[in-house]
Amino acid sequence: MAPHFTLEGVIGEAPNTPADLRQFLNANSASAVTLSINSPGGDAYAGAAMMAAVEGHGGVTVHVRGIAASAATLPVVAAQKVVIHHAALLMIHEPAALADGPADTHRMAADALDKMSGVYAAAYAKHTGHSVDRILAWMRAETWMTAEEAVELRFADQIEALTAPMMLAAFDYTRFRSAPVALVQATHKNGWAAGSPDSKSKGKQDA
Repeated sequence: MAPHFTLEGVIGEAPNTPADLRQFLNANSASAVTLSINSPGGDAYAGAAMMAAVEGHGGVTVHVRGIAASAATLPVVAAQKVVIHHAALLMIHEPAALADGPADTHRMAADALDKMSGVYAAAYAKHTGHSVDRILAWMRAETWMTAEEAVELRFADQIEALTAPMMLAAFDYTRFRSAPVALVQATHKNGWAAGSPDSKSKGKQDA
């Protein structure tokens, strides 16, 4: 059985950090490995670092279980093979961040986000074979994909039907512009919305 690592929760928060993933990959540098992902996204730069780590290993099979959204899609598209559970979702959109300060600070933040969008789009285009312009249009629209759609659009290679999906990663899915109704309902049902007394969502930057 191949060595296995699980990313579950917000990217960039322990134990879902680039350092954690690199440590696992370095310890198994001579082996093919599997990586399970169930994450709503998180820090854009952490996602990019994870993408580089997965690419550098070269023998990673990713299993998307539950959800892979936002920054969590970067290690997905860096994998040698992507298997998505039949009930899982994948989402791509433009990176977003909170900026605090004068106009110049916001302009610099906007420039950085534009560049990060280009990094995302190039990674998606390389993996899927679609043009960067088409990818950018999907990102601007905040595109959610079922397992079937992810395979059809070449973000995933095959659908996994036999194993049970992971529980949905705790997150305030109302923060996404076009989140599926089921995710919004789960957010309210479980008290994940920002400001809820038992909110579990954290972080200031979503990719």
